[in-house]
Amino acid sequence: MVISLRRLKRWSQFFLLFVLFTLLLYQLFSLLVPLFKPDYMYKEPNGGAVKVFGHQQETARVVEAPAQKIKERLLMFYWLGE
Repeated sequence: MVISLRRLKRWSQFFLLFVLFTLLLYQLFSLLVPLFKPDYMYKEPNGGAVKVFGHQQETARVVEAPAQKIKERLLMFYWLGE
């Protein structure tokens, strides 16, 4: 079996450049990841933020039927547009 040195050189050069560019691309991606990473979603908001979900305390009034409560909340949702 004859092994051509030119072919071996070409193959090793290709392999070396492939590994080099792969590592370079990996380093480039690792530098760009913090730019696109989303903020921590559970941190306390800044400014005039309002807490969206919270437990509602029952008042002394008569408790409404669940269907009526859902309807009222849905109408409020549509009315405010939020």
